[in-house]
Amino acid sequence: MTVLADGVRYLPCLRAEVKLATAAAIALSLVTPVTAQSLRLTTDASSSIGAAPPLQDPAPRRQQSKWRFRWEEHPSVRLGDWLRVDLRARFQGDVRRSEVPTGEPESRSVDIARRRVGIDGRFRGLLDFQVERELHDDNPWRDVYVDYRQFEGVQVRVGKFKLPFSLDENASATDLDFVYRSRVASVLAPGRDRGVMVHGRLLSRTIEYEVGVFDRDGDNARSKSGKRVFGGRTTVGRVRARPFRSSKSAIADVEVGAAFTSSDVPEGFPDLRGRTALDASFFPSNLWVSGPRRRAGLEARWRPGPFSVQSEYIRVTDERHGQSVEDTDLSAFLTEGWYASATWAVTGESKSRGLDVPRRPVQRGGFGAIELAARLEKLSFGSEGRAGLPSTSPRADFVLGNSDRAVTIGVNWYLNRWVKIQGNVIREQIGDPTRGPLPDRASFWSRVVRFQLTI
Repeated sequence: MTVLADGVRYLPCLRAEVKLATAAAIALSLVTPVTAQSLRLTTDASSSIGAAPPLQDPAPRRQQSKWRFRWEEHPSVRLGDWLRVDLRARFQGDVRRSEVPTGEPESRSVDIARRRVGIDGRFRGLLDFQVERELHDDNPWRDVYVDYRQFEGVQVRVGKFKLPFSLDENASATDLDFVYRSRVASVLAPGRDRGVMVHGRLLSRTIEYEVGVFDRDGDNARSKSGKRVFGGRTTVGRVRARPFRSSKSAIADVEVGAAFTSSDVPEGFPDLRGRTALDASFFPSNLWVSGPRRRAGLEARWRPGPFSVQSEYIRVTDERHGQSVEDTDLSAFLTEGWYASATWAVTGESKSRGLDVPRRPVQRGGFGAIELAARLEKLSFGSEGRAGLPSTSPRADFVLGNSDRAVTIGVNWYLNRWVKIQGNVIREQIGDPTRGPLPDRASFWSRVVRFQLTI
């Protein structure tokens, strides 16, 4: 009851943020589809000007129709049937408040989370490609790859993209059920890197596999300072199965999977550190590691009708070879975590088909799609060794660890295909608050409202 009462106390504080985001969202939700429709009409009309009568030679019409511009899901340029190039843009702005100091000035009301542009498409039905860039970022290039897809069972992707590990981490930022990914995915999953991957679907698409080799173990495990160590060349594998895919019942969507990564970490302090949802530190990982890094992950998801349930468990170990004061091996540095989440589309849309196309979008006089979401999660740091007394020494065999438990309650409002508003209230509890952001208290609240425009 105390948790509920504390949460309710923070809900009125969201009103100003929600009003600001809602006003902008409704305006754009009305303007964007009208613009798209106008462009479609303009393109169709211009292609008909000067068109030959039906009884004349249709060659000029065929010549004109080779290049086409469409705006359905995205602005798209097409050349006959052999080239499609979609133009994409994404804008995300966050309004966030927390009981934990975030390092941002109080006067700053909106944080620009993403300003991203890119293209993707397909060439002759055989080669997919994507180029995506973040504006005003120290590491601007996101996905930059080509994907040879002639055969469904064996396909090859080359470039920079996310390592095939973690369901939550590999979900598109526009499709997240919550404003922020789970802590276990954000901290422990590898993220993006340069590499090559073989993937495909087998047994009537019941099994999907991904196997690859990458330069390093992803950008999630690397800080901007460059003073900490991370994994080198990384081997990764992931397999997912839909065992009831042929069923005509609700269980046809059940999906389970497992993944692993393997790399070597040089001597130093690791970059896998404990951070809260709003990036406050609760475990700095100031301990020596050297040797293999191993990740293992399990995942499961089910989306019956307007509902969904999803869960993951990830475990990461960094060996500490020769890191004791006597130059002997120490027990491995252990980081592990899990989450379980559930959603409900109150307005009845099918979760597996996506809520970004509401039954009654705002521009057609409806209210869009409304979704409720809840998530429980835990992220913990420590060591495999449990003998003796725990210590914070960089060369302790039994590491005095820490943990972060979080509960997130959210509401998602899909106004139409292009505009989405999310509101989250987050309660976190640190296992050892003396090493957390608020040494005098274990739990604290944060809230965030995200406005998202996707073109």
